[in-house]
Amino acid sequence: MDTASDSSTTNNDFPLRKTASEPNLLKVRLKQRVMERRSSPMSKRLPPSLKKKLLSSCLPPSDSPPQEPPKELSPPCEAEEYQRLPLFSSPSMPNISLAAHHVLTPDLSEAAVRAACTARLGMPLTGQMLSGNLPFYPSLPAIDSEHEETPLDTISELQEPQVRGVIRPLGRTQSSPLPLGHPLLRGPLPPEPEPPQAPPEEQEQRDLELRANESRSIRPLSRALSSPVVHLGAPDGVVPALTRRRASSSPTTGLAYDSQMLKHACVCGNNIIHPEHAGRLQSIWSRLLETGLVARCDRLRPRKATTQELQTCHSETHALLYGTSSLNRHKVDMSKLSALPVSAFVRLNCGGIGVDTDTTWNEHYTAPAARMAVGGTVDLAVRTWTGDIRNGFAIVRPPGHHAEPQQAMGFCFFNSVAIAARVLQKEHRVHKILIFDWDVHHGNGTQEIFYDDPRVLVVSMHRHDDGNFFPGTGGPNETGTGAGIGYNVNIAWSGGLNPPLGDAEYLAAFRGIIFPIAKEFDPDVILISAGFDATEGHLPPLGGYRVSPACFGYMTRQLMQLAHGRIVLALEGGYDLTSICDSAEECVRVLLGDTPSTISPLELARAPCANAVVALQKVFTAQMSHWSGLREASKTAFCSFADAIRSEKEDKETVTAMASLSMQHQHQQHTPMITSPIINCSTSSPPA
Repeated sequence: MDTASDSSTTNNDFPLRKTASEPNLLKVRLKQRVMERRSSPMSKRLPPSLKKKLLSSCLPPSDSPPQEPPKELSPPCEAEEYQRLPLFSSPSMPNISLAAHHVLTPDLSEAAVRAACTARLGMPLTGQMLSGNLPFYPSLPAIDSEHEETPLDTISELQEPQVRGVIRPLGRTQSSPLPLGHPLLRGPLPPEPEPPQAPPEEQEQRDLELRANESRSIRPLSRALSSPVVHLGAPDGVVPALTRRRASSSPTTGLAYDSQMLKHACVCGNNIIHPEHAGRLQSIWSRLLETGLVARCDRLRPRKATTQELQTCHSETHALLYGTSSLNRHKVDMSKLSALPVSAFVRLNCGGIGVDTDTTWNEHYTAPAARMAVGGTVDLAVRTWTGDIRNGFAIVRPPGHHAEPQQAMGFCFFNSVAIAARVLQKEHRVHKILIFDWDVHHGNGTQEIFYDDPRVLVVSMHRHDDGNFFPGTGGPNETGTGAGIGYNVNIAWSGGLNPPLGDAEYLAAFRGIIFPIAKEFDPDVILISAGFDATEGHLPPLGGYRVSPACFGYMTRQLMQLAHGRIVLALEGGYDLTSICDSAEECVRVLLGDTPSTISPLELARAPCANAVVALQKVFTAQMSHWSGLREASKTAFCSFADAIRSEKEDKETVTAMASLSMQHQHQQHTPMITSPIINCSTSSPPA
């Protein structure tokens, strides 16, 4: 009885301590074997012969004394033999071995250090594994988390006490002692001396330099060994934030672009039968990146336009039908839906769906892309008006100038340029806006929206062919209605492609009609529907003209003289990739202030063709009574560009000469009036 009680007392006073049982030893051996065989589950196992060879290379030579250590320690072998075993001990036993002071040797690779930190500190095995003997700082946010970029110069300031100060407590049982050398056993760290304060001017200059260097610092990667490379930042040449202002902080050209607009495409995926495809934007953006123009501009990531913004030019039903997905389309009033010209999608021959055979629809991506195209154009226009940027180019799709208040057509769903003009009118009180549409197709949607508005001057230069070219609208006699009469100008080319029109005809129209009217209108902001389908390379159904990119650059440069340079271009049509890339590059260079390319001397010396002269005469007849400046411009409108410039120069010289003669004549008349009394007095004789 006493023996039993003594036995129970002994058991209670001295509880059994769990020893290294067979299963736990088996765990340790298996884990150690895995660590020795391969460092990653994706790597192959070493063959036995190679493993023996590596093991023999880690051992000291047989002829050396046993007490003599090897001259060079091999990290793969020595570190694993003496450090991994205590680090990966059995979870059922206290980590007594961790009490030994652990020193990180400089020969350890970063992978080995991270493995040690994983076991000891409970840290995740994340971050980029770099080869070599670079030191590892587990507290750096630039390695393991998504923080703002830090200039490389500041990384060296993180010394060892700062690193030790952020080590987290070890995951251990309460019965195990603290490791020797643990920060908690060393006491509080002595306060570091504060660096001397620099003068405010020097500190401000230093801050500006650091901000400028942030964009050039290396972007870290955040991934595990077996995961693919994932950039935390944006691709090369792409600005990660909404905008990036140059160090000088002076207003510059803004670019609106987002890859989300590339997803709008027909489900058939055939770009041959659908010319308005994502490759248009990809090609233009790649060209601007390659030429370094993106780096010189402010990048704007477009947002999706709000429903209220869409409804400034479109009906509520139209905005909900084409601006939302099928999940939100139940909000559309079915009674109002029947009032739309096109109230249902159609099945296309390619297998996709669309509003018509040209305007394809993708249930998942079309609505977001269309709203993003509007949002980017609106933001560029607003920021140009407020002076945040000097001018801008919206590289957006789908286009918009064919979209009418209640109808989507011609690849267009929402009229981006028209909505931008309405937002400027209503929210920013802009009084006069010029919309110039140089797309080869008439902007029927823009004309309809502003047909009676005298505050918006709409000028369109397009192929018309007496109404036989898409969309069939835009005749020279369509000048507006009500208070808007005279504020709608159409240069409607006719005569087909006999011959195809080029720079000579476009320069004649711009010099003789467009620029004089725009100068007389004196706009506050200029918005350009920049379609490049009048360039060479387009098939006859898509244009067939031969206008050069330099001509678009010239017109842009001339219009920058008006509205204090506040001008925004928005991409419309253009389907030949080479031509639209050349044209977009030329326009962006001009917006940045570069010298425009030279137009061909042959085109400068060529007079407009007979069909173009007839079209220009019709415009003069329709608009002469509304714009007084056209009377003087009509004198040289039918000449070549070179002859017109020469004639204007001669006229200026004549006017200058006449003014000089007039001044001399006035001087001669003024001089006798002063001297004649004296002469009369001196020569007169007294009466007899």
